[in-house]
Amino acid sequence: MRPAAFEYHRAASIEEALSLLAEFGEDGRPIAGGQSLVPMMNLRLARPEHLVDINSLELDKIERTGDTLSLGALVRHERYFNEPLIAEHFPAFLDAAHWIGHPTIRRHGSLGGSISHADPSAELPCVCVLHDATIVARSVNGERRIPASEFFISAYVTALEPGEMVVAVELPIPQRKQHGAFIEIAERMGDFAVIGIGAVLELDGDTVLDARIACAGAELTPVRAASAEQFLKGRQLTEEVAQEAGQLFAQSVDPVNDYRSSAEYRRHLIVQLTSRTLMRAMKSKA
Repeated sequence: MRPAAFEYHRAASIEEALSLLAEFGEDGRPIAGGQSLVPMMNLRLARPEHLVDINSLELDKIERTGDTLSLGALVRHERYFNEPLIAEHFPAFLDAAHWIGHPTIRRHGSLGGSISHADPSAELPCVCVLHDATIVARSVNGERRIPASEFFISAYVTALEPGEMVVAVELPIPQRKQHGAFIEIAERMGDFAVIGIGAVLELDGDTVLDARIACAGAELTPVRAASAEQFLKGRQLTEEVAQEAGQLFAQSVDPVNDYRSSAEYRRHLIVQLTSRTLMRAMKSKA
């Protein structure tokens, strides 16, 4: 299929992009790599009347300021693999990036595009929730900082208002060494995840000091595993403990039932992938 008719605009500055988006309101969308938006347009599931090309904007920086790592909205997925600060402080984020689509998608797709698209099966929304990220959005009216836990409203629905666009994602740099991992199951490599699990651990030997776990693909937004996280604290992480944490997580979610998987099978995957991801995260400290 072909997309519905639209007008193309190439913004030369952030100010111009925001002005155009303000003018077009709900009928306008920013576009960078197009790896999320264009397929939706081709299926006519998205019908913006105006596309604002933001590829010329200076939103592709990765910068550390104090205890925060800021990633610009135009950072392409393939860049994560060459950033020492991501590898050092956010191993689950880096692990998740390997699961994003195929090399072409990772070359062209952008962080801001994935976050704004808000596919419930996508890796980056999940790891943003996992890492307590802040989404920085901007419009002609100013800038807003939205916690990732509040940014994703439903499938393909975010807290962005008409005329706003994501300009950066901020990750709080942890004070202690973190061990992380991300594992997902899809029908084929590069397909949308049926279930994806990210985990971050702070360890003293094999004892869990703190834990964070998040899931993609279970519900209409990424889900944190509050009960499983609390259960793990103070415990020595063994395969049995990891399995029990997975069971607690599975009991706390309400999985969707769709053409890709039944809710029952998703619960099964949550148990198994949570266990595997926790053990992978722990073994990464070796």
